[in-house]
Amino acid sequence: MSEQSQYQIKLRRTGGVGPNANWQWTIQDASGKVVKTGSAVGEEHKAFATARIAKEKLEAAGH
Repeated sequence: MSEQSQYQIKLRRTGGVGPNANWQWTIQDASGKVVKTGSAVGEEHKAFATARIAKEKLEAAGH
C-alpha cells in the first residue's frame, strides 16, 4: 500500500530545447498553495528529478 503525497509537482518549460531547456518547477500543497519553487536546466526528466528531491525533503521535514 502506498501513501499519497500531500504535495504536487508542477513543471513548466520556460525556454530552450533539449539539453539547453530551461524549466521552472513549483511544489504545491493540497490546497494549491505554492510551497517551494526552483529552476533547472537540461532534459525534462532531470528537471523533474530535481523537483522530486525537493518534494521528498519537504515530506521528510513534515511540512
